[in-house]
Amino acid sequence: MNEKINANVSYSLYFGELPFKTDGQFISQVRSSLPDAAFYDADSEQTDFFMREMRTAEKFLHGGGQTYRTIRFFLPFIKPESKSGVTSFCSVLSFFPDSGILSLSFHFTPESADLDSLIVMRQSGMYKKLPFEYPNGEMCVFDLVSFIGEKLGFSTFSPLSRDTLFEITSWEGRETIEDIVSNRADALYGILSGDEGYSFVPRSLVESRLVHTWGSRDFIRIYAFGDCFVFFNLLSSAERSSYLERQLDFGTRAYGGMDAYFSMGSCPLTVNHGIFFSVEYVMMLKSLIYGVTDYHALKSDRHGSFSSRIKATREYRRRVISVLQKAESVAISELGEMGTVLMESQHISPIVDKVKYLLELLEGDLDLTYSERNNRLVTLLTVLGLLLAVAQTITAVMSLA
Repeated sequence: MNEKINANVSYSLYFGELPFKTDGQFISQVRSSLPDAAFYDADSEQTDFFMREMRTAEKFLHGGGQTYRTIRFFLPFIKPESKSGVTSFCSVLSFFPDSGILSLSFHFTPESADLDSLIVMRQSGMYKKLPFEYPNGEMCVFDLVSFIGEKLGFSTFSPLSRDTLFEITSWEGRETIEDIVSNRADALYGILSGDEGYSFVPRSLVESRLVHTWGSRDFIRIYAFGDCFVFFNLLSSAERSSYLERQLDFGTRAYGGMDAYFSMGSCPLTVNHGIFFSVEYVMMLKSLIYGVTDYHALKSDRHGSFSSRIKATREYRRRVISVLQKAESVAISELGEMGTVLMESQHISPIVDKVKYLLELLEGDLDLTYSERNNRLVTLLTVLGLLLAVAQTITAVMSLA
């Protein structure tokens, strides 16, 4: 059964080791290298549809801004041709200055989609070639990432992490999320895992892959597995229609009108209900932690001077401690229930434990390096003492002669 499914699709990649460290450096680099990029200002009215949708969501959910500092540029000059099979497309460049992480996200709505096509997008969607107006020619997401990375001067070969986010707005023949999960759980598993053989998978395995889930309304729910997130937002369901009637009635009586946030329809930016922001925050934190776990790369260089080795290790230790402080300072109240579920799905706590162990290794390595230097110094002083003693003996013998 290959049902028709209406969906928005987002691909995001996260990078560290960037040539810019501050807000100003990042903004300057983008404006000089990508002059057509549009700066996003959450405090200003927006005319661009995608920017307006993001501002509407941020204003309602976070009182006008994010809980984490983010500098964003939209890249409206990158868009697929009309024959690409994509009805709506946008790309966003986001820099998190407090963490030194950069994300590139690509959002689009397929002109037509079904169950198999979503599984294909999960399996290799980032590599699917589409005809873009600029840069000219057939390109895929990774081609676009390489193009932007080359412009801004950072390596795109090894992103710290990546994710795929599907926002499903309707599922042919299914009116409720309960109906989908009860009767098409195997298909949902197929989208999450990219497994085209979903119908041959044991029910117990399917259920084990759907444990990380959250929803606060009858018509919305998110499922997370690995680096994929499936968010149900059944816009045409009876539950959502009743919900809008309630919001309109309540908003009119209490505030003189319903907030624009509640009338948001389908938007490939996937900011509806704040899903994109929550996924982005958790994946940014995961990337930040991954960025300091390559301890073996530091250990491999054992041929430098004592001072350079100690300096490098101490700087790396400082980064590890900073990451630990950021990771452990994330309050449950800051994330909310959905954020907590997403954190669990990405196994953040075990990764933090790995960083703590890494810190112990660094402490031991520093002690060993200092001890090695001290031993060399003691040996040198001992030899100098012996040479001085020999010299004094020779001098004494010569004076007697």
